[in-house]
Amino acid sequence: MMSKRALQSEQWEMLHRLNSVGCPVDYEHLQTPLHVFTELKATQFFPMSGATGIALPIRIDASTSITIRRFRLRLPWLPVEVSWLGSCEQHLGKQKYYCFQRCSGLNGQFSSEDVLNHRTLHRGVLKGGGFLSGFLLGTFRGGVPPTHLGTKLQATLSIEDLFERGYHFPIELFDPPSESEWEDWWRQRASATTEGKLMPPTGNEDEPM
Repeated sequence: MMSKRALQSEQWEMLHRLNSVGCPVDYEHLQTPLHVFTELKATQFFPMSGATGIALPIRIDASTSITIRRFRLRLPWLPVEVSWLGSCEQHLGKQKYYCFQRCSGLNGQFSSEDVLNHRTLHRGVLKGGGFLSGFLLGTFRGGVPPTHLGTKLQATLSIEDLFERGYHFPIELFDPPSESEWEDWWRQRASATTEGKLMPPTGNEDEPM
């Protein structure tokens, strides 16, 4: 059985150009240049005033060179996409942060080194065999719908390249815990933050603009 070979960046460019002038391209049967992995139990939700924050941990592996233009996250119970956070203007020092404001007193602060929101365009260039790892941070109106124990919430993460071609990845989000479980989780998170054990190393060297 023959395996699909990953196309090189110049081959993808040629296919996009052909498609843009009306030539049909069967993208579904081509090997995607990207692979996305998520850690189910590491997804975090942040209750806010009239909204909810989400911290989605992902790893993106590139089989060929590609430039990420934008990220999109669709949750099936919402009519619009998740809105991505920008860096927090309250932190004016050398170290940049992303923050969920007014998130019920919880510590919703992330170092930019652990965040992928700004890793697009010239900061989102991936060579073949390269990867990005970290959190995508966003907000959406309302809360998380109730689920039965063991039920996982579904979502779709899309990554666009410079040609606005979207690569779509179905992902699962963990089922929301009870209020008491939230409190226990946040106490563990605060302890881990103090001990410097919370965030995994990502190798994301660029700072947001």
